[in-house]
Amino acid sequence: MEQKDSAERILKQIPYEIVYSARKTLAVQVKADGSVVVRAPKRMAKYKIEAFLKEKQDWIHTHREKALAAAEQKEANRLTEAERKAAVKRAAQMLAEKTAHFAKEMGVTYGRITIREQKTRWGSCSSAGNLNYNWKLVLMPEHVMDYVVIHELAHRKEMNHSARFYAVVAQQMPDYKVWQSWLKEHGREY
Repeated sequence: MEQKDSAERILKQIPYEIVYSARKTLAVQVKADGSVVVRAPKRMAKYKIEAFLKEKQDWIHTHREKALAAAEQKEANRLTEAERKAAVKRAAQMLAEKTAHFAKEMGVTYGRITIREQKTRWGSCSSAGNLNYNWKLVLMPEHVMDYVVIHELAHRKEMNHSARFYAVVAQQMPDYKVWQSWLKEHGREY
């Protein structure tokens, strides 16, 4: 009985949106802002959706907490326009220096370097060797910036993410997986 009361209380406390579609199964998603979206088959009874949500309450709670904490951290990391401009300038200088240094060590060439603000990418390398970096790398631990530079320069030898590509990265940075994981885990905070 206590679990049922707890589940019903959670359903009342957490607003959720139901999206009906031609799908055959139920799915729940916690968005970056902590909102909950339930995707359900057309004509599914609401009581079945609520039973599903009760079943998933622990998962929903855990993921909402993570999303809300990340949103708070992002807000705390917000910069003024002057601070942002200074950080972009610092990123351009540091990334140019690091790219030149690691390119020489790795024996590769590159084209132009562009500094951008991207939502989902930290860097990219075109087939012509032009490099794009996200300026927010300058806000992260320096080893993360090194990892992204090495990762993009490794594409000058392997334009893919094969085992050979990661062997090139590992040759330059044996502990790259630590920084790759850090970026996956903490990157959205920036």
